[in-house]
Amino acid sequence: MKERRSMEMLEQELQILFEAPAPQRREKFLAGRPRSSMGHGAFVLAQAAYIRKWVWGLSVAVFGILVGSAARWPQEALWITAGMMPFLALLAAQEHMRSAMYNMTELELSTRFSVKSIVLARMGLLGSFHLTLLLLLLPLLVLYGQTGILRTGVYLLVPYLMTTFLSMAWVRRMRGREGLYLCLGIAVLVSSLQVVASNTVNWYKGQMFPWWLLILALLLAGNVWEYYQAACRAGSIYENLAA
Repeated sequence: MKERRSMEMLEQELQILFEAPAPQRREKFLAGRPRSSMGHGAFVLAQAAYIRKWVWGLSVAVFGILVGSAARWPQEALWITAGMMPFLALLAAQEHMRSAMYNMTELELSTRFSVKSIVLARMGLLGSFHLTLLLLLLPLLVLYGQTGILRTGVYLLVPYLMTTFLSMAWVRRMRGREGLYLCLGIAVLVSSLQVVASNTVNWYKGQMFPWWLLILALLLAGNVWEYYQAACRAGSIYENLAA
């Protein structure tokens, strides 16, 4: 008992002895340091450089495959493209979970920008890029298909958003490479559902379109919620490590 008390007293004395002095003129020193300003646009463009080049390249390759498929098999162009949308969404999902998979969280926490901003910027960049590719593909599908541009866009957005929603929901509960394999399984499942159902049930007919719109609205709300949860999770990681 006495030894324990003596150890506690020794620890207290050592803390007092090695306590760092209060900084003097800290605010004045920091105010005098040059600061480089970076706007939101420059920040987002800077984050594009941290997304791996093969992700951009593979996205363009998938787009090229879809263009070639639509030109070669015009009658099946719609369901083939819808079946490929989940794999395009998989690229965005795996880039989102790359930080946790390679233990980069602490490195990103040391940057001048918040982790929330970094996560949202990278997900927004890939999502916008994929949306641009989709808009370029729509006129070709409308030209070869029998549906208008609005219906075609909805038919392609639903499998993409379903894959991103399910992937982000599972990534929040699972870490490491297991989460990546699960996201791959989700993409295969959603793609298979598109292919099988298009051959067995004609769910691209006009009577089914209101249900597609309802599903699209639910998936949009679900993706916004998952994006928000991802940003909050990044902020909570920062708070836990800072504490």
